[in-house]
Amino acid sequence: MRAGTVTDGTRTVVAFHDGDRWFPAEPQPRSFIDVLGADARAGEPLANGHRPAVPFRPARNIMCLGKNFRAHAVEFAAYRSETEAVPESPIVFTKAPEALCGAEDPIEVRRDVASSLDYEVELGVVIGCDGSRIGADAALDHVAGYTVVNDVTARDAQERHRQWFLGKSLPRATPIGPVVVTPDELGDLDRLAITCHVNGELRQSAVLGDMIFGVAETIEIVSALVPLRRGDIISMGTPSGVGIGFTPPRFLADGDTVVCAIEGIGELRNVVRIVP
Repeated sequence: MRAGTVTDGTRTVVAFHDGDRWFPAEPQPRSFIDVLGADARAGEPLANGHRPAVPFRPARNIMCLGKNFRAHAVEFAAYRSETEAVPESPIVFTKAPEALCGAEDPIEVRRDVASSLDYEVELGVVIGCDGSRIGADAALDHVAGYTVVNDVTARDAQERHRQWFLGKSLPRATPIGPVVVTPDELGDLDRLAITCHVNGELRQSAVLGDMIFGVAETIEIVSALVPLRRGDIISMGTPSGVGIGFTPPRFLADGDTVVCAIEGIGELRNVVRIVP
């Protein structure tokens, strides 16, 4: 199943996607998460002019992994002049649900926080049922689906506050979508390509198998301390090639187009807008 939330500017509906067209779920679910794995039917195709909206907003902060691709851990450690590069345990932080925006929405950021704006393509894991102390062998049974996340970060705020929540929670600056894809549609995650282009230039390229901590292992570790809830999102970390990793850094500027994609799921295509 491939499902998302779309809008024509006046009405927002939960819909299925077949790669070309959107079909409204009938009956409309109370929440997007209710359609995943449910026996909902697809209605008549929606008219042109609909675009992806935020698939859904979780009830609590989005959980995110830092330094979860080896090469990115090394580049970030070099930037911070840290002696430890690859973490022995997952680095977990959160970002506010209000940070999310749609797969084609502008990344709109105020000028006073946009001097070191960075991109991070990531796999988003949507939790389908509650659980705590979940073993790795049962972890994937708790996954409702997967999506694409661009974990946009204000690096100066991240550095200044020495804690990542503020720099990663800029309002409506974290694209997500365009759909959530159920696990049966994707098969082996490890082989799937994950990429990010900025203005047509390839900046990040890896396969999901390059993650240090995989989905099942992450669910086991996180749920041992914090019970997971249906609708939680875990963003799994980014490959190397982020703006801060270049010398000099190559941060996002007004008018830049960022395309984040994961094979089999889809792509986010967002234009950066710096506003007063």
